[in-house]
Amino acid sequence: MKAQQRHQLKQNEFVATVQTVSTWLSENRGPVVRIGGAILVVIAIAGGYWLWRKHTNDQAGSWLGIAMAIYEAPVVPPPSVAGAKQPPNTYPTERARSEAALAAFQEVENRYPSSSAALAARSESGSILLTLGRFDEAEKTYQGIVSDAPNSLYAPAARMGIAEAESGQKQFDKAISMLTDLAAQRDGALPVDGVLMELARTCLKAGKTQDAKAAFKRVVDEFQQSPYTTEAQQQLTKLG
Repeated sequence: MKAQQRHQLKQNEFVATVQTVSTWLSENRGPVVRIGGAILVVIAIAGGYWLWRKHTNDQAGSWLGIAMAIYEAPVVPPPSVAGAKQPPNTYPTERARSEAALAAFQEVENRYPSSSAALAARSESGSILLTLGRFDEAEKTYQGIVSDAPNSLYAPAARMGIAEAESGQKQFDKAISMLTDLAAQRDGALPVDGVLMELARTCLKAGKTQDAKAAFKRVVDEFQQSPYTTEAQQQLTKLG
């Protein structure tokens, strides 16, 4: 078959197809309009939701950035000159800075509770609460992360935070149990050598010297390039 004939046949097939579709659309105009309208409504809703989510995430990210700026602001002793004011964007003590940052992170959570920024803010809040010695609040904050986002990047660190909070409340057995489980997770998100060091320190607080020595020894034996190795070896020497 010549190329011209093949081209002509294709043109005829295309014309026939167009005519068939046109006839079907004409006969089914009502249903098509309804279906098309429904599709347009769905597209409009989806597009609106996407824009709203983007706007919300952008706003949440901005608030998180403000909170982080406060958390990293300089600590400058209050002026000794009468009438002088604290320099802008500085804090007189680390505690004052921590309190201000905590309030800012909690504001992110309150304003945008379903955003990823809120989850990051909650993790930072837990860390600050530990620093401030508010262990009960820190534990509740970290428990919330594990409960609400168990598969998130923040969950493993939250479990570590729970153990630290329990240790701060002298619930040593619970803390040791959790840290032991975390140290056994070789493929987990947390560095095992860091978990072992926290486990060893917690065992020391609990008066479990032999368990502490075992954890320190694992750091020395299994993680020779770890930044914790020197400290672990010093602790072993000290404990005898």
